[in-house]
Amino acid sequence: MFSLGFTFTCAAKPIITIFTEQFPPYNFSNKGQLQGINLDIVRTLCELSQVECKFELLPWARAYDLVQKNQLSGLVSTARSAEREDLFYWVGPLVSSRTFFYRLRDNKHINPTDITQVSAYTLGVVRGNIYEGLVESIGFQQDKNLLKVAHHYEYMNLFFKNKIDLILGSEFALDYQLQQFGHGGKEVVKLVELPVNTLQGNYLVFNKEMPIEIVERFNEQLEKLKAVDNFDAYRHRYVQ
Repeated sequence: MFSLGFTFTCAAKPIITIFTEQFPPYNFSNKGQLQGINLDIVRTLCELSQVECKFELLPWARAYDLVQKNQLSGLVSTARSAEREDLFYWVGPLVSSRTFFYRLRDNKHINPTDITQVSAYTLGVVRGNIYEGLVESIGFQQDKNLLKVAHHYEYMNLFFKNKIDLILGSEFALDYQLQQFGHGGKEVVKLVELPVNTLQGNYLVFNKEMPIEIVERFNEQLEKLKAVDNFDAYRHRYVQ
C-alpha cells in the first residue's frame, strides 16, 4: 500500500522519511553520503526504535513544508520555538551550539560591541530559517539591511565578495561552512552573540499525524542514548 509519506512493508513496518538540509556538522552530504552529529543520532534512534528510516536532503524551506504535509515524515535539525511548538511532535533536544555575528577580519570598521549595534550593518540569512525572525526582532529589515536567500551558500558568497557586512554562524557550524569556500576560519572575526533565549535547541520533529507510540519510542530511546555520554561520541566525530 502506498500514499504520499505513508508507506508500509509487507510486515506492516512503517517507513519514515526524515527530511534534512545541508547544515554541517549537524546534518549534511559528504560525497553523496548523508551524515552529521544529529543525523547520526537520529539514524541510531531509528535502529533502536525498530523503525525503518530513509533520509532525504532538501533545501530548508521545502523540507519544512513537506514535513507538515506528509504523515510519516520527520525533519532534522529543527530549532524549537513557541511559534513552531504546536506544528509538530518533538524529539530532543539533540546537539546545538551558540550563535554569533561574524565579519571579515580586514573590515575593521565593522565592530559592533553589543546587540543593539549590529543592525547598523547588512546581513544575509536563509529565508524561512529560525534566525530570520530573530534578526528582524533586533532591527534588521528586508530590502534595507537584510538579504534573504534560499541557501547559505548564496550569502556566504556575497560575504566574501564584501557585498554584505555580517554573517551568522554557530560555533560548531561555521568552520564547516568556511571550509566549503576554501577558508579555515582565520579570515573572520567573532563579534556579538545572537540571543536565542526563545529557542530550546535542535530537535527531530515529526508530522502531527505520526502515531504517538512512535514519537514516544524515539524520545525514550533518546533519553537512554543521552545518558551514556551526553552525545559526546557523536559530537567528537565532527567537532574536536
